[in-house]
Amino acid sequence: MRSHVIAVAIIVIAVFTTTHAQRPPTEYPGRLVDIGGRKLHLHCTGRGSPTVILMAGGGAFSIDWALVQPKVSETTSVCSYDRAGLAWSDPGPAEDTVEETISDLHALLIASAEQKPFVLVGASIGGIFIQAYQHAYPADVAALVFSNSSNRIGMQVKNKVGLIWELSEEELHSAYPLPASARDPAPTREEEPFDRLPSDLQKVRLQLDIRLWEKSDPSKAGPESLLSWRKEFLREFDETEPGKKPPLGSLPVIVIASEPVAPEPVRRSRGEAAPRLDYLSSNTLHITATGSGHEIHLYQPARVIDGITRAISAVRGGAPLTTSKK
Repeated sequence: MRSHVIAVAIIVIAVFTTTHAQRPPTEYPGRLVDIGGRKLHLHCTGRGSPTVILMAGGGAFSIDWALVQPKVSETTSVCSYDRAGLAWSDPGPAEDTVEETISDLHALLIASAEQKPFVLVGASIGGIFIQAYQHAYPADVAALVFSNSSNRIGMQVKNKVGLIWELSEEELHSAYPLPASARDPAPTREEEPFDRLPSDLQKVRLQLDIRLWEKSDPSKAGPESLLSWRKEFLREFDETEPGKKPPLGSLPVIVIASEPVAPEPVRRSRGEAAPRLDYLSSNTLHITATGSGHEIHLYQPARVIDGITRAISAVRGGAPLTTSKK
Protein backbone atom coordinates (compact mmCIF):
# COMPACT_ATOMS: atom_id res chain seq x y z
CA MET A 1 0.00 0.00 0.00
CA ARG A 2 1.25 3.47 -0.85
CA SER A 3 2.63 4.99 2.36
CA HIS A 4 0.92 8.35 1.95
CA VAL A 5 -2.49 6.73 1.57
CA ILE A 6 -4.64 7.14 4.65
CA ALA A 7 -6.91 4.10 4.62
CA VAL A 8 -10.45 5.46 4.64
CA ALA A 9 -9.98 8.17 7.24
CA ILE A 10 -13.15 9.34 8.96
CA ILE A 11 -13.41 13.01 8.10
CA VAL A 12 -14.93 15.51 10.51
CA ILE A 13 -15.86 18.86 9.01
CA ALA A 14 -16.45 21.40 11.78
CA VAL A 15 -18.69 24.44 11.72
CA PHE A 16 -17.15 27.44 13.41
CA THR A 17 -18.65 30.00 15.75
CA THR A 18 -16.95 33.01 17.30
CA THR A 19 -18.38 32.66 20.79
CA HIS A 20 -15.62 32.94 23.41
CA ALA A 21 -13.02 32.13 20.76
CA GLN A 22 -9.46 33.20 21.45
CA ARG A 23 -8.26 35.97 19.18
CA PRO A 24 -5.46 35.13 16.76
CA PRO A 25 -2.02 36.57 17.42
CA THR A 26 -2.03 40.28 16.60
CA GLU A 27 1.27 40.14 14.73
CA TYR A 28 1.32 38.34 11.41
CA PRO A 29 3.51 38.23 8.31
CA GLY A 30 2.13 40.00 5.27
CA ARG A 31 -1.21 41.81 5.19
CA LEU A 32 -4.97 41.49 5.30
CA VAL A 33 -6.66 42.07 1.93
CA ASP A 34 -10.30 43.12 1.59
CA ILE A 35 -12.05 40.89 -0.95
CA GLY A 36 -15.42 42.58 -0.58
CA GLY A 37 -16.69 42.72 2.98
CA ARG A 38 -14.24 40.11 4.23
CA LYS A 39 -10.47 40.06 4.59
CA LEU A 40 -8.03 37.26 3.81
CA HIS A 41 -4.47 37.01 5.06
CA LEU A 42 -1.80 37.13 2.33
CA HIS A 43 1.99 36.96 2.72
CA CYS A 44 4.05 37.70 -0.41
CA THR A 45 7.82 37.80 -0.75
CA GLY A 46 10.36 37.92 -3.56
CA ARG A 47 10.18 39.48 -7.02
CA GLY A 48 9.68 38.23 -10.54
CA SER A 49 7.37 36.20 -12.72
CA PRO A 50 5.60 33.80 -12.59
CA THR A 51 3.97 34.32 -9.18
CA VAL A 52 3.87 31.18 -7.04
CA ILE A 53 0.78 30.71 -4.87
CA LEU A 54 1.12 28.30 -1.93
CA MET A 55 -2.06 26.63 -0.66
CA ALA A 56 -1.97 24.64 2.58
CA GLY A 57 -3.94 21.50 3.39
CA GLY A 58 -7.04 21.05 5.50
CA GLY A 59 -6.94 22.96 8.79
CA ALA A 60 -3.41 24.13 7.98
CA PHE A 61 -1.98 27.64 7.80
CA SER A 62 0.14 29.88 5.60
CA ILE A 63 3.01 29.76 8.11
CA ASP A 64 3.35 26.03 7.42
CA TRP A 65 5.22 27.03 4.23
CA ALA A 66 7.98 28.71 6.27
CA LEU A 67 10.58 26.12 5.22
CA VAL A 68 9.73 26.57 1.53
CA GLN A 69 8.70 30.17 0.87
CA PRO A 70 12.00 31.95 1.71
CA LYS A 71 13.98 29.78 -0.70
CA VAL A 72 11.44 30.15 -3.52
CA SER A 73 11.42 33.93 -3.00
CA GLU A 74 15.07 33.99 -4.07
CA THR A 75 13.86 33.00 -7.54
CA THR A 76 10.50 34.71 -8.07
CA SER A 77 7.44 36.23 -6.39
CA VAL A 78 5.75 33.80 -4.00
CA CYS A 79 2.64 34.18 -1.83
CA SER A 80 1.13 32.04 0.90
CA TYR A 81 -2.35 32.75 2.21
CA ASP A 82 -5.01 31.51 4.62
CA ARG A 83 -8.37 30.32 3.40
CA ALA A 84 -11.53 31.74 4.96
CA GLY A 85 -11.82 30.97 8.67
CA LEU A 86 -8.19 29.95 9.08
CA ALA A 87 -5.45 31.85 10.94
CA TRP A 88 -5.91 35.60 10.34
CA SER A 89 -8.50 35.33 7.55
CA ASP A 90 -12.12 36.23 8.20
CA PRO A 91 -14.70 33.43 8.10
CA GLY A 92 -16.79 32.89 4.99
CA PRO A 93 -20.29 31.60 4.31
CA ALA A 94 -19.22 28.22 2.90
CA GLU A 95 -15.71 27.56 4.20
CA ASP A 96 -13.55 24.96 2.48
CA THR A 97 -16.05 24.23 -0.25
CA VAL A 98 -14.40 24.17 -3.65
CA GLU A 99 -16.65 26.94 -4.91
CA GLU A 100 -15.89 29.43 -2.12
CA THR A 101 -12.20 28.58 -2.07
CA ILE A 102 -11.58 29.33 -5.74
CA SER A 103 -13.86 32.38 -5.70
CA ASP A 104 -12.04 33.77 -2.66
CA LEU A 105 -8.61 33.12 -4.14
CA HIS A 106 -9.55 34.78 -7.43
CA ALA A 107 -10.88 37.84 -5.58
CA LEU A 108 -7.76 37.91 -3.39
CA LEU A 109 -5.36 37.86 -6.33
CA ILE A 110 -7.27 40.64 -8.07
CA ALA A 111 -7.56 42.82 -4.96
CA SER A 112 -3.89 42.38 -4.07
CA ALA A 113 -2.79 43.12 -7.66
CA GLU A 114 -0.55 40.05 -7.74
CA GLN A 115 0.64 39.52 -11.28
CA LYS A 116 -0.29 36.65 -13.56
CA PRO A 117 0.64 34.04 -14.61
CA PHE A 118 0.41 31.89 -11.49
CA VAL A 119 2.10 28.66 -10.50
CA LEU A 120 -0.34 27.06 -8.06
CA VAL A 121 1.06 24.76 -5.37
CA GLY A 122 -1.38 22.63 -3.36
CA ALA A 123 -0.65 20.42 -0.37
CA SER A 124 -3.04 17.62 0.58
CA ILE A 125 -6.65 18.78 0.01
CA GLY A 126 -5.15 21.89 -1.58
CA GLY A 127 -4.58 19.67 -4.60
CA ILE A 128 -8.23 19.58 -5.58
CA PHE A 129 -8.53 23.33 -4.98
CA ILE A 130 -5.70 24.21 -7.38
CA GLN A 131 -7.18 21.87 -10.00
CA ALA A 132 -10.55 23.58 -9.63
CA TYR A 133 -8.96 27.01 -9.88
CA GLN A 134 -7.17 26.07 -13.09
CA HIS A 135 -10.43 24.68 -14.46
CA ALA A 136 -12.24 27.95 -13.69
CA TYR A 137 -9.45 30.35 -14.73
CA PRO A 138 -7.20 28.48 -17.17
CA ALA A 139 -5.71 31.63 -18.72
CA ASP A 140 -4.32 32.68 -15.31
CA VAL A 141 -2.48 29.45 -14.48
CA ALA A 142 0.91 28.60 -15.97
CA ALA A 143 1.67 25.42 -14.00
CA LEU A 144 0.42 23.19 -11.18
CA VAL A 145 2.48 21.61 -8.39
CA PHE A 146 0.94 18.92 -6.19
CA SER A 147 2.47 17.94 -2.84
CA ASN A 148 0.97 14.66 -1.59
CA SER A 149 -2.42 15.65 -2.90
CA SER A 150 -5.33 14.03 -1.04
CA ASN A 151 -5.66 10.42 -2.10
CA ARG A 152 -8.32 8.60 -0.07
CA ILE A 153 -10.98 10.52 1.86
CA GLY A 154 -13.54 8.44 3.67
CA MET A 155 -16.67 9.02 5.70
CA GLN A 156 -18.79 6.89 7.99
CA VAL A 157 -22.48 7.02 7.11
CA LYS A 158 -24.67 5.11 9.56
CA ASN A 159 -23.20 1.57 9.55
CA LYS A 160 -21.20 2.02 6.35
CA VAL A 161 -17.75 3.43 5.66
CA GLY A 162 -16.77 4.46 2.15
CA LEU A 163 -14.74 6.86 0.04
CA ILE A 164 -16.63 10.09 -0.51
CA TRP A 165 -16.74 9.59 -4.28
CA GLU A 166 -18.20 6.10 -3.80
CA LEU A 167 -20.94 7.33 -1.46
CA SER A 168 -24.04 9.03 -2.81
CA GLU A 169 -25.00 12.60 -1.97
CA GLU A 170 -27.89 11.22 0.05
CA GLU A 171 -25.56 8.99 2.06
CA LEU A 172 -23.26 11.90 2.87
CA HIS A 173 -26.23 14.00 3.97
CA SER A 174 -27.34 11.18 6.25
CA ALA A 175 -24.12 11.36 8.28
CA TYR A 176 -25.10 14.77 9.69
CA PRO A 177 -25.45 16.23 12.23
CA LEU A 178 -22.29 14.87 13.76
CA PRO A 179 -22.19 13.94 17.46
CA ALA A 180 -20.52 16.34 19.85
CA SER A 181 -18.05 13.54 20.64
CA ALA A 182 -16.57 14.03 17.16
CA ARG A 183 -14.66 17.03 18.50
CA ASP A 184 -10.97 16.32 19.07
CA PRO A 185 -9.27 17.15 22.39
CA ALA A 186 -7.92 20.66 22.75
CA PRO A 187 -4.38 21.03 21.37
CA THR A 188 -1.67 21.57 23.95
CA ARG A 189 1.49 21.57 21.85
CA GLU A 190 2.67 21.37 18.27
CA GLU A 191 3.48 17.79 17.38
CA GLU A 192 5.17 16.21 14.38
CA PRO A 193 5.61 17.47 11.70
CA PHE A 194 4.81 21.01 12.84
CA ASP A 195 7.56 20.81 15.45
CA ARG A 196 9.91 21.18 12.48
CA LEU A 197 8.91 24.82 12.16
CA PRO A 198 11.07 27.45 13.88
CA SER A 199 10.25 27.68 17.60
CA ASP A 200 8.68 31.14 17.32
CA LEU A 201 6.31 29.93 14.61
CA GLN A 202 5.43 26.86 16.65
CA LYS A 203 4.15 29.17 19.39
CA VAL A 204 2.10 31.15 16.89
CA ARG A 205 0.78 27.98 15.32
CA LEU A 206 -0.34 26.60 18.67
CA GLN A 207 -2.31 29.79 19.30
CA LEU A 208 -3.95 29.41 15.88
CA ASP A 209 -4.71 25.75 16.55
CA ILE A 210 -6.32 26.56 19.89
CA ARG A 211 -8.42 29.28 18.30
CA LEU A 212 -9.57 26.90 15.58
CA TRP A 213 -10.46 24.29 18.19
CA GLU A 214 -12.41 26.82 20.27
CA LYS A 215 -14.48 27.77 17.24
CA SER A 216 -15.28 24.20 16.22
CA ASP A 217 -18.72 22.74 16.80
CA PRO A 218 -19.16 19.38 15.03
CA SER A 219 -22.84 19.23 15.99
CA LYS A 220 -23.47 22.20 13.67
CA ALA A 221 -21.45 20.81 10.78
CA GLY A 222 -22.95 20.11 7.39
CA PRO A 223 -21.88 18.05 4.37
CA GLU A 224 -21.31 21.00 2.04
CA SER A 225 -17.51 20.75 1.94
CA LEU A 226 -17.50 16.99 1.40
CA LEU A 227 -20.13 17.27 -1.32
CA SER A 228 -18.06 19.84 -3.18
CA TRP A 229 -14.92 17.72 -2.82
CA ARG A 230 -16.82 14.66 -4.04
CA LYS A 231 -17.88 16.55 -7.16
CA GLU A 232 -14.31 17.66 -7.88
CA PHE A 233 -12.86 14.17 -7.43
CA LEU A 234 -15.50 12.69 -9.74
CA ARG A 235 -14.68 15.29 -12.40
CA GLU A 236 -11.00 14.40 -12.16
CA PHE A 237 -11.78 10.68 -12.47
CA ASP A 238 -13.99 11.26 -15.52
CA GLU A 239 -11.41 13.47 -17.26
CA THR A 240 -8.52 11.03 -16.75
CA GLU A 241 -10.20 7.80 -17.77
CA PRO A 242 -7.86 5.55 -19.77
CA GLY A 243 -8.00 6.31 -23.48
CA LYS A 244 -8.80 10.00 -23.04
CA LYS A 245 -6.40 12.79 -23.91
CA PRO A 246 -4.76 14.60 -20.97
CA PRO A 247 -7.35 17.19 -19.89
CA LEU A 248 -4.72 19.88 -19.28
CA GLY A 249 -2.95 19.41 -22.61
CA SER A 250 0.74 20.26 -22.18
CA LEU A 251 0.40 22.46 -19.08
CA PRO A 252 3.45 21.89 -16.84
CA VAL A 253 2.39 19.65 -13.93
CA ILE A 254 4.72 18.59 -11.12
CA VAL A 255 3.57 15.76 -8.86
CA ILE A 256 5.55 15.46 -5.61
CA ALA A 257 4.57 12.35 -3.67
CA SER A 258 5.84 9.96 -1.05
CA GLU A 259 5.63 7.11 -3.55
CA PRO A 260 6.67 6.67 -7.19
CA VAL A 261 4.29 6.66 -10.13
CA ALA A 262 1.57 4.09 -9.52
CA PRO A 263 1.21 1.08 -11.83
CA GLU A 264 -1.44 1.24 -14.54
CA PRO A 265 -4.02 -0.96 -12.74
CA VAL A 266 -4.00 1.42 -9.77
CA ARG A 267 -4.40 4.39 -12.06
CA ARG A 268 -7.37 2.72 -13.78
CA SER A 269 -9.21 2.08 -10.50
CA ARG A 270 -11.10 4.63 -8.43
CA GLY A 271 -9.74 3.28 -5.18
CA GLU A 272 -7.15 6.09 -5.07
CA ALA A 273 -7.19 9.63 -6.44
CA ALA A 274 -3.52 10.69 -6.45
CA PRO A 275 -2.30 8.30 -9.22
CA ARG A 276 -4.48 10.18 -11.71
CA LEU A 277 -2.45 13.36 -11.28
CA ASP A 278 0.39 11.96 -13.38
CA TYR A 279 -2.02 11.83 -16.33
CA LEU A 280 -3.54 15.31 -16.14
CA SER A 281 -1.03 16.62 -18.68
CA SER A 282 1.30 15.36 -21.36
CA ASN A 283 3.97 17.52 -19.72
CA THR A 284 4.31 16.00 -16.26
CA LEU A 285 7.19 15.34 -13.90
CA HIS A 286 6.84 13.04 -10.88
CA ILE A 287 9.22 13.69 -7.97
CA THR A 288 9.36 11.00 -5.29
CA ALA A 289 9.99 12.11 -1.70
CA THR A 290 11.05 8.69 -0.44
CA GLY A 291 10.28 8.14 3.23
CA SER A 292 8.44 11.41 3.70
CA GLY A 293 5.38 11.85 5.87
CA HIS A 294 2.26 13.42 4.40
CA GLU A 295 3.40 17.06 4.75
CA ILE A 296 6.36 16.90 2.39
CA HIS A 297 6.85 20.68 2.67
CA LEU A 298 7.78 20.08 6.33
CA TYR A 299 9.43 16.65 6.17
CA GLN A 300 11.45 17.20 2.98
CA PRO A 301 11.11 20.88 2.01
CA ALA A 302 14.00 20.61 -0.45
CA ARG A 303 11.88 18.26 -2.59
CA VAL A 304 9.06 20.78 -2.75
CA ILE A 305 11.44 23.64 -3.48
CA ASP A 306 12.95 21.57 -6.29
CA GLY A 307 9.52 20.87 -7.76
CA ILE A 308 8.47 24.52 -7.65
CA THR A 309 11.80 25.61 -9.15
CA ARG A 310 11.35 23.17 -12.03
CA ALA A 311 7.85 24.51 -12.64
CA ILE A 312 9.17 28.09 -12.71
CA SER A 313 11.87 27.13 -15.20
CA ALA A 314 9.34 25.37 -17.43
CA VAL A 315 7.12 28.45 -17.46
CA ARG A 316 9.97 30.88 -18.13
CA GLY A 317 11.74 28.82 -20.74
CA GLY A 318 8.82 27.16 -22.44
CA ALA A 319 10.75 23.88 -22.58
CA PRO A 320 8.91 20.68 -21.68
CA LEU A 321 9.59 19.01 -18.36
CA THR A 322 11.81 15.97 -18.53
CA THR A 323 9.82 12.91 -19.51
CA SER A 324 11.62 10.73 -16.96
CA LYS A 325 9.82 10.05 -13.69
CA LYS A 326 12.12 10.67 -10.71
